[in-house]
Amino acid sequence: MSSSQKTYLRVSIVALVAIVFAVSLPLDAFSYKYIDVETPEGLLLLLMGGVAFNGGGLFETLIWTANPIALIAIICFLRESSSVVKIDPVLKTPLPKPKMRSHWLSVLAAVIAWSFSLWNEVLAAESGSMGEIVSFGSGYWLWVSSFTMLAIGINYFHFQNKAKTTLDEARS
Repeated sequence: MSSSQKTYLRVSIVALVAIVFAVSLPLDAFSYKYIDVETPEGLLLLLMGGVAFNGGGLFETLIWTANPIALIAIICFLRESSSVVKIDPVLKTPLPKPKMRSHWLSVLAAVIAWSFSLWNEVLAAESGSMGEIVSFGSGYWLWVSSFTMLAIGINYFHFQNKAKTTLDEARS
């Protein structure tokens, strides 16, 4: 696989994941019954999920951390290179190739996102009252799908490169 093909594949994986993630944001994430049935949208959960621990939602915040973990996985994936050494033009010193962490981070984000589907209740009020989860909406399933596609795409990319490298070494 040539360098331009690798770049194209990397960008394609990230673009597809970003599109599915963006489509999930305006959709209903899940429904829960507290006093009435409430259905928050994905964008609201994305914006407010990081501060849920202030209202006692420690576990809800842990689920929300799948978002920054996936973002870090994307950044690492785009920065990873097939070159052995990069040369810093200012210092003229060799820098080691960045370690490939994106595959582990993407799997971690997907596992965290999927784990929410096992929940029966969610924090419904700052008083600590819990609301029963009635259903998961299309926003949640698209959100989970985007992280699953990220994990599959990154691991496929690394598997392809590792298989190609191993094959090239065997021929030498």
